[in-house]
Amino acid sequence: MAVMVIIGVCLIVYVGLAIVYLQQEPKQEELEKQINKTFLIVSKPLPSMKELQTEYDEVNLALAPMPVPEVLETIVGIARESGIDVEPAGGKFHIPPPSEPKEKKMAVGTYEIISFQGIKAQGDYDSVMAFIADLDSGKTKQNMVLKRVGLSQVEIKLDEEEAERRAEFRAVLSAVSDMMAENGITEIPNPINYEGGTATNDMMAFSDNTTTAAEKGYTGTGTPKAGYLLHQHDRIFTDNTTEFETVDYITIPTTLYYYTCEADGSVRQFDGPDIATATEYFSSKEVDIETVAVLNVDLYTKPVKE
Repeated sequence: MAVMVIIGVCLIVYVGLAIVYLQQEPKQEELEKQINKTFLIVSKPLPSMKELQTEYDEVNLALAPMPVPEVLETIVGIARESGIDVEPAGGKFHIPPPSEPKEKKMAVGTYEIISFQGIKAQGDYDSVMAFIADLDSGKTKQNMVLKRVGLSQVEIKLDEEEAERRAEFRAVLSAVSDMMAENGITEIPNPINYEGGTATNDMMAFSDNTTTAAEKGYTGTGTPKAGYLLHQHDRIFTDNTTEFETVDYITIPTTLYYYTCEADGSVRQFDGPDIATATEYFSSKEVDIETVAVLNVDLYTKPVKE
């Protein structure tokens, strides 16, 4: 009986030691990881006095007092680099007069703060957001702090000439799309394309005046016009290829602007026939929407000691 008791005690002690051992192994691994991390940190060379002095000088330089005109020019420069029209005549960028400098005591010292309230920046979304991002990150001026941002959108009124240009562009785009759909084609065989170097305003020749009636599938005895035209186009009936009808996808035979068309139906607009010298227009939107940001910005500097 005594022997059994001794064996039982030994087993309990053995199991206890085994548990302690199993617990120690992961703890040792974790300790080794911490030691290795600490070693990596302490093994890094400390910056030299020269490097520390350089960083210190850069901080002091950034916090040096700036004349208000210089601050204004810095903000204007950030806006200009972001793609915002900063010309006064455009009315899309404005900086109200700043507040009088105020001193503020903080844990690390006393600072002089110049506040700019209600800075207005207007333009396309990407340009306005680039301006905000620069101020928010301190990319250009680290001691310039973005305090508040308000965003809105505004519809830009187009002048009559621009509105007419875009309306014509939309009409041509729509006509090409309708023509391709009604004629059952996914590609225009011989388009008057950009690569050809010449744009046209003749809608009785645009977008393709080369493809023959036979190539369009005509099998009758008539004489339908060649090509896939936007004005006075002879469309071959798909259910009876011996017949055709003349249709208009655009109501005018001659447009004010000039166009090219790719095989997939994409259209480009120009102010003249010679692509090499003509101005290309890109927007066909009925209205333009711009983003308006109103911002508050504080500039922190170290006051000059008397």
